[in-house]
Amino acid sequence: MSTFTTNPRTDGFGAQLQNIMFDILYTKLHTNNTYVFPDIKSFEHNYDKDPLFTQKLIDYMNLKPHFPNTHSLENLPGYDTNVTYRFCEDNLTNVLNSNAFKEIQDIFFENKQTPFNTDFFNVAVQIRRYNQEDIRVAGSDTPDQYYLNLIQHFRHFYQGKKPLKFHIYSQGPSSNYSMYLSDDTELHLNEFVLDTFTALVFADGLITSGSSFSYIAAILNKGLIYYKRFWHKPANHWVIGDMLSHLIK
Repeated sequence: MSTFTTNPRTDGFGAQLQNIMFDILYTKLHTNNTYVFPDIKSFEHNYDKDPLFTQKLIDYMNLKPHFPNTHSLENLPGYDTNVTYRFCEDNLTNVLNSNAFKEIQDIFFENKQTPFNTDFFNVAVQIRRYNQEDIRVAGSDTPDQYYLNLIQHFRHFYQGKKPLKFHIYSQGPSSNYSMYLSDDTELHLNEFVLDTFTALVFADGLITSGSSFSYIAAILNKGLIYYKRFWHKPANHWVIGDMLSHLIK
């Protein structure tokens, strides 16, 4: 038996939460190791320069109190993400059905509640766009028509009793999103990262972008997932948005 942690990172909340969750799941499902919660130093996207930003995001995860932390351990080895990510993604459907994942999911949802009006079937749409701290083009260049077509797909095939309500989560000026405006749609632009993430995980339906942020939200979400293909693999029960070729231009 060995002791491992997650290697230090300074990128966004979604990427770091994904890394931690995958390392925990690899530990519990594939090894006899002990997992130690990492000493997280910072996250990207602290637009307001909030000195408590990092601590707020750590506390939001709810995971740290359930594991030892690195402050009492020096030179602790970190997992190789090529190993832990491959294990989790190659076995994602089974991983999400495991007791180990359900335990993490339950811990994460402690003390959280839906931000939505539950009189509606709420569909969250995360649209990744270029911003001052995230200049990666891949994932931010998905055309609006992709998301609009999937929204139309929901409208056409939804057979539930509750009325549909779409929630667009993104960044930038509202003028960039005028094509989404409709009586059944609300814009949520430039909101606090944790408010957005809470919406993504509680949504009845989630349309993801090519980003770790909405990918890990989809993993935690208990509803219907429309997945955008990128380098992280989907679960078997997710709808592959790109496969709707008759809708996608």
